[in-house]
Amino acid sequence: MNTSRFLIPSLWIISLATAFVIGGKLSTSSDRASSPSDDPADRRPSFRQSGSNANGVSTTRRSAANRGPTTNAGSGRELNITDIARTDDPIARTHDLLQLISRLGAADFAQVVADFRELGMTRERMSEYSMLLHAWAQVDPLGALEYAENNTGSPYARQTILASWAANDPEGALAWAKNHHQGDGPNPWLVGVIRGVVAKDPARATAIMQELPYSRERGEAVAAIIPHIVRQGIEQASLWLDTITDERLRSASTAFLASALAKQEPAKTAEWLTTLADSEGKARATREVAEQWSEQDLRAAVAWTDTLTGENRMQAAREVIGEYAREDAARAASWLQSIAKEPGYEKVLESYIRNAARENPEMSLAQVPEIKNPGSQEKYYERILRNWRERDAQSAEAWMNNHELPEKVREKVLRARKDGR
Repeated sequence: MNTSRFLIPSLWIISLATAFVIGGKLSTSSDRASSPSDDPADRRPSFRQSGSNANGVSTTRRSAANRGPTTNAGSGRELNITDIARTDDPIARTHDLLQLISRLGAADFAQVVADFRELGMTRERMSEYSMLLHAWAQVDPLGALEYAENNTGSPYARQTILASWAANDPEGALAWAKNHHQGDGPNPWLVGVIRGVVAKDPARATAIMQELPYSRERGEAVAAIIPHIVRQGIEQASLWLDTITDERLRSASTAFLASALAKQEPAKTAEWLTTLADSEGKARATREVAEQWSEQDLRAAVAWTDTLTGENRMQAAREVIGEYAREDAARAASWLQSIAKEPGYEKVLESYIRNAARENPEMSLAQVPEIKNPGSQEKYYERILRNWRERDAQSAEAWMNNHELPEKVREKVLRARKDGR
């Protein structure tokens, strides 16, 4: 399972490591670096006036953020969120941000967050942004959520705030999430609640997840829960899987679980797969184990794949052959022939062709005629030869002169070179 499949998360390292310093136990939710960021250029203007919001929480003037609230008067140095965010030294920046957060009262966060967002929400600033939101949620979750509703467009800020709130008050956060969802689609706010609840109560988080329909949000919920289930070991993970009643959700959860378990113990995870009934979930899980295992120990993964039969063998082979082709294209091609007559072979063949193409274009091209569909053959020929000619035109053209090719493929490749593409 690669990063395109519900993803999982590195921007939280700083905030997790320093959460307890902030003056309250901040939630350790596992939001991903790939979560949608809040770009102030696309949002409504930040708060600028002092006064009270709908929850009776006062907002602040710009001067409050600039002078740095002095709740903890022990430090005489003034702290400014703009200066902190522009500090190049990450250690100094984090230290100063924690100092500033420790001085903020509930009424100070809105302006500080607004000023921070005006600097631009780059990937490098997302960890600091999450720390501010977590800390705000600890002292005034409703005020933080109101600000996020009025000033952000993506779910990121509200989910982060809900995760922090739910860690301490799951019922309050859940009620807000349900009351503020509109329409018939999946409720994105439940994802935030799940991230906050799961560390203390995985069963409750799972129950909330099962309220979500098939959707990206449900996939995000699965991704948030799985790391906590994996820590309990394979036996408990199997028991957890049995609590999921929706077949489609169970299938996705099985694949996620297999991928996470295989990163730690591929051989034991492969053994666990034998206890599962044949299903779409098992087929997907087999691919996940094959991918993780081949990256750690290719020879062991190949040997395991050879013990499988039918669809499971083909599922594993599709993943193993990619790593095999990159490491040793010749031996991989030989192994490929051992499964050439089995159903599903062509997908394994195409995986070999794609993965061998860059380092061993000749061997990759030699397998293209094995593809049954003429249109697919032409696409592979064209793609491989174009890329090869960009790197080594002389070798690619020599190959083309010594091998038969569909004439239109030859013309396209040569024209691409002439056009500068």
